[in-house]
Amino acid sequence: MWQEDQVLKKAMDEWERVSQDPEVLLAYEARRKALLDEKSALKRAERKGIIKVALGMIQKGIDEETIIELTGLTKEEIQELRRQ
Repeated sequence: MWQEDQVLKKAMDEWERVSQDPEVLLAYEARRKALLDEKSALKRAERKGIIKVALGMIQKGIDEETIIELTGLTKEEIQELRRQ
């Protein structure tokens, strides 16, 4: 609990410092946007990989329940992939 309080205090102190300087705030926002963009790109790449794996499993005749279990895709998503 003490560590969580210290982390929160440090974050609040940093935010206070950042919010006082418009130049620092702009840099902070630019970095935040870049990180969000990167996270989004990683999620898209991960999704693309999962779909590729699922398509391979479908082509090999692996049953739907196993594909659902191993990929985390929904039954509807797998059925859509079968129609492609």
